[in-house]
Amino acid sequence: MRASFTLLVAGAALALSTPARAQATLATRVAQAPDGIVRMQFDERLGVCGDGRDIVGYRNALFGRNVQSMGKWNNGRCVAGPLRVSLTTDDGQVSHIQTQVGSTWPTVTGRVTDLGIVDSREASAYFFSLVPRLEAASGKDRLLLPAVLAADAPVIAPLLALARDRSRAEHTRRAAVQWLGQLGDASVVPALVSFVSQGAADGESRKKGLASSALAALAMLEDDAGLPALIEFANAKSGPTEIRKDAVFWLGQNGDPRAVRVLHTIIEDSREEPRVRSHAIFSLTNGDVHSDAEFAWLRGIYARLGDDALREAVMQGMTQDDVSGSRWLIDRARDSDETVKARRTALFWAGQSDKTPTADLVNVYRAGGESSFREHAIFVLSQRQDQAATDALMRIAREDSDTRMRGKALFWLAQKNDPRVTKLIADMVLK
Repeated sequence: MRASFTLLVAGAALALSTPARAQATLATRVAQAPDGIVRMQFDERLGVCGDGRDIVGYRNALFGRNVQSMGKWNNGRCVAGPLRVSLTTDDGQVSHIQTQVGSTWPTVTGRVTDLGIVDSREASAYFFSLVPRLEAASGKDRLLLPAVLAADAPVIAPLLALARDRSRAEHTRRAAVQWLGQLGDASVVPALVSFVSQGAADGESRKKGLASSALAALAMLEDDAGLPALIEFANAKSGPTEIRKDAVFWLGQNGDPRAVRVLHTIIEDSREEPRVRSHAIFSLTNGDVHSDAEFAWLRGIYARLGDDALREAVMQGMTQDDVSGSRWLIDRARDSDETVKARRTALFWAGQSDKTPTADLVNVYRAGGESSFREHAIFVLSQRQDQAATDALMRIAREDSDTRMRGKALFWLAQKNDPRVTKLIADMVLK
């Protein structure tokens, strides 16, 4: 009986010590591997995908070789698979980490040591331990991938520790905050709010500061857990303009009726900071979720805005309206009750929309008006890449009764690499 009890106690002690021993074992195995490439594979979180090479995706985050996207994305090559991590080692030290999802190992030159399948929780802890040493050298946007995407790994505490550690590189802290938005829940809201508030207190105005990352993280939390905090920051009239603009932007990505109501209120409030109002218009029209009703609402209040910058923001937003936006812009460009400046702006944004027929732009030019407006119409046509626009410019260059307009059309045609234009210019020189 005593022997059995002794064995049971020894077994329990061994089980309790396994995680620490396993982590040390993984670090030791990597350290003792020959210089070259060390590979390992482990299970991924549900929802992780990749293309087997450079692309790795999870929820609202997508990482490529030189790009990172936070928001909605679509990539048909992103499929589920285990995490495969390649470490470059020299004298037992890791100098670079490459993470891929699925597929097979890439072909490499030099010596390769394959550690096989390792425990995902063990791997996560190991990769978190490498961050302080590698943050300046190894793929800034991808350094945390193997640590945070490992299946069943506890990541909130180490992410919070990284985010709060002022000795860490700023890009590391921002990445940790962004991952809190991807992997956290309502429990991380107070920490994210504190990061935003601290940024405000520090006078942070950079678009890529920690406060900006925290606002994005609040927007990414599941079940809209961060929405009340975003609304509070957006409505804080005494708060820094840059932070309010960021909060307004993320409200527009949400689409929740509460977020839309806040944007409406800000846009209609004549006592509100104009830059915040303009950003709210942009957010409402360029969000991941927008509706025909919102575009119609903006067109309805356009005349009441009374500020050129706000009206231009509405015009720019109409380029996102596939139903009525281009027609409305053309109507504004032809409206004699509008100022010339407003008509020019409307015509420019109409030209930027691929929903606007080139024929509509030509008709605006033909309708006449002051010389500067017609010149602007020629410029708008020159920015189009379709053949119809080039044809229209060639007709103006050959046939327009106004020699000044012919010269403007010819100038912009000369910027195009089109053999027809070359022939036109040659014919005109030989005349």
